[in-house]
Amino acid sequence: MDLAHLIAPTAGGRHDRTFADGVEAGARVRPAAVAVADAGTTLTYGEAVGRIGTAVAALQARGVGPGTPVVLVTGNTVGGWVTYHALLRLGAVIVVLDRRVGDADLAHAHELLGADAVEVRAGGPDDDSTGSDGTPPVGAPTAPDRDQPDRGAPRVILFTSGTTARPKAVVHSLDSLTAGADNMARITGADHRAVYYLVSPLTSIAGLTQVHLCADRHATLVLDDDFDAERALDRINALGATHLGGAPVIAERLLRAAAARPDRRCALHNVALGGAMLPRPLLEQAADEFGIEVARVYGSSEMACATGSVPSDDRDARLADDGLLMPGTEVRVGSAEHPQEGLLRGPARCLGYADPADHAAAFVDGWFRTGDLVEVADGRLTVLGRLKDVVVRNGLKISLPQVEDALVGLPGADEAAAFAVADPATGERLAVAVRAAPGATVTLADVVAHCSAAGLAVRSLPEQVVVWYGPLPRTTSGKVVRSRLVMDAPGLPTDLADRCDP
Repeated sequence: MDLAHLIAPTAGGRHDRTFADGVEAGARVRPAAVAVADAGTTLTYGEAVGRIGTAVAALQARGVGPGTPVVLVTGNTVGGWVTYHALLRLGAVIVVLDRRVGDADLAHAHELLGADAVEVRAGGPDDDSTGSDGTPPVGAPTAPDRDQPDRGAPRVILFTSGTTARPKAVVHSLDSLTAGADNMARITGADHRAVYYLVSPLTSIAGLTQVHLCADRHATLVLDDDFDAERALDRINALGATHLGGAPVIAERLLRAAAARPDRRCALHNVALGGAMLPRPLLEQAADEFGIEVARVYGSSEMACATGSVPSDDRDARLADDGLLMPGTEVRVGSAEHPQEGLLRGPARCLGYADPADHAAAFVDGWFRTGDLVEVADGRLTVLGRLKDVVVRNGLKISLPQVEDALVGLPGADEAAAFAVADPATGERLAVAVRAAPGATVTLADVVAHCSAAGLAVRSLPEQVVVWYGPLPRTTSGKVVRSRLVMDAPGLPTDLADRCDP
């Protein structure tokens, strides 16, 4: 595997933290505190050090050492957590894959690492690193004087979620993962008292960020390998989980389950949500009904938690933008492709993509091209939309600017703007936010008729109209913030085509 094309770590991104400052330090200062738990196994920090040491020995027996390429296949299990920490301590180069991985993705990982790659399946019946039953056996603690691998070198490779035909292999160092974890701790106010409930795959950037955060702060990580809202809520309440990080849909399901119960109890104190804008009804329900602080997180597999709301932000601030730039994070607005594309760099930025072709298209002089259109004011970032401002419906792309051109002059409308809404049948559907003139009403039929008369193709016609009260959300320069349309639409009246699910 040739990674000579990768970018050096960002200046200021180096950490002097060692492995002994993580789980090992937790074992010294909080030996009886829970380090990690799944549905069947719980390890205190005192126990976890021994389990990691045993896994180190088992992996060494298989020839794993500094620089060894390893494909780690795991679910959200204690065995997977132990094996990951052991591989880091051995200095391996780890491709992390979820246990639900398909054959093609597994083959791609082996092709990437080469014929010498070692495959480790952790936390299951085939687990040969931590014990035949997936439960790590007790063993000797890891040596505190173990050689420390270069924290800025390629160490962990994860795959993007695959918005393109082939997922991209993102290469991180220990420094970049640590920086992302530090950012998430700032955003959520987490310290050693935090109990994180992890639903996102351990092998995703959200999962790895929480793994590192909890180890570095000697907090507790609770793993959920098969999410069910009712069962998860029971565990959250029983274990006193305080933090949840992931997609808004997970928080929505948990709060819906809690709202339906007589005691209406949800132990969470903070939910950090990324991957989609915060729906206003979710934020209001979490805060007003359950006393939960909702944090917006903006980042990606390439750069975790680049911006986010912080504990001092009020509700309006959390709804207004994508948060503060985290320490050391820099943004540049404008690329060769678009004057408002956001480019990022900072301590949490990955080293690049394993494939040189992917890498060359996404990095410019050390800056990561996000593909998002952004504005920055007073150190806070607002995502306006995607570079390719399209709705992808049944695999067909619909240009949002083209639709808005057709909306010009819509009778009865003071303002109108197009945006994408997730749709279970078609992937996405085309919606239009309409602020009607005083005394006027604008229906979906009105919008479709007007767009048809303007020459818009049938396949590009809107399927939903959202009634907007007050001015559409705009930046200081007057541009509509589509992400805010997505965020606020669920709480507003809508006129939906019969085909669409509500």
